[in-house]
Amino acid sequence: MKTNKRGKLKVKKLIFFLILSLAAAVILIMGICKGVSYALGKIDGENTPISYYLLIGTDRESGSEADAILLTAWNRQDREVTLISIPPNTKLARQEKKNQLIRTTFTEGGSEETKSAVENLLHLRIDKYAVFDYSNFKEYLNQMGGADLYVEKTMDHQDREGETDIRIRQGYQSLDGENALGYVRYLDSKNGEIDRIQRQERLMKTMIHTMKNHMALYNWFFFHHYWTAEETNITNGEAASLAYTLTSYPEENFRFSILPGETQKINKVDTWVVNPVEVQKTLAQTIGSDNQ
Repeated sequence: MKTNKRGKLKVKKLIFFLILSLAAAVILIMGICKGVSYALGKIDGENTPISYYLLIGTDRESGSEADAILLTAWNRQDREVTLISIPPNTKLARQEKKNQLIRTTFTEGGSEETKSAVENLLHLRIDKYAVFDYSNFKEYLNQMGGADLYVEKTMDHQDREGETDIRIRQGYQSLDGENALGYVRYLDSKNGEIDRIQRQERLMKTMIHTMKNHMALYNWFFFHHYWTAEETNITNGEAASLAYTLTSYPEENFRFSILPGETQKINKVDTWVVNPVEVQKTLAQTIGSDNQ
């Protein structure tokens, strides 16, 4: 009998301990969530309903040019995000330099020069920016577990030394950081920049879908820990808060577009010439009907 009583006491103590542990875990999670919500409220309160973020991808192999430029418009009021890809071969209207392409602005003056060029081109103010290189990109993809998508065609490419640096076969597959980088870098002579930008959009959609499958708190911790860039004015806390908030947005509220324009041959170079009227229409959509 004494043994049974002792056994029952041990079971009761174990159950009591488990209940206390569970309660402590719940309190901890609630505390973290409140802290995140406080931080989000502070960030939201300091900004207007519309914020513009500029993401710049650099290619050191081509003279540190801006190899990818993405303007992200975040509409907090309507809970929408518009991602506008700006072709690196976009023509800038500068009197001192005719037919200058926007990719060369990074070589001339780094992120500030590219940021200024985008602001002047689109007549808006950019709030935050981040510059990424190949290593940043590969690290993010590897930490996320890669990207599962359908590669629409076989991709083979050789670098300047004649070594194969991209080799991806057609078909559905899981791309690690190295192959995902090759997927968004690959450029063929037939379809040019627009074809590459469309692949970049497909990869971003896959990454957003993966992010949406995680809990908001997981995304908060992930970006707070792994957020890194060559240069940025976005802190780890801000990146984590953005990820936490965006997790709650429906996937259909993420819109993708290419800066309106068309490809023209200028001095034998494929150049993206913007359509000013359509550009303003695209930017107006990021503001929302209630804010126009």
